Amino acid sequence: MKRPSPDTIKVLAALSRQYPALLEWLDSWYRHELENLPNLGSENVARSQGRCQVLKEVYDLIEKSPEYAAQSTP
Repeated sequence: MKRPSPDTIKVLAALSRQYPALLEWLDSWYRHELENLPNLGSENVARSQGRCQVLKEVYDLIEKSPEYAAQSTP
């Protein structure tokens, strides 16, 4: 994953605090995709696995961004 700049981390931290519904939505989308993996045909498995991975990484980044922002401030 491309490392976000400190300014981007601060924006994501504000987003996670001001709009927690976004995190809930991302988590539910990730879980939905994950639950559907066993039911997919072989043609869509790799794409769905990639989507799950990206959703999880984005969710984790936004969720942990307040911690990252606090670490980057002097």
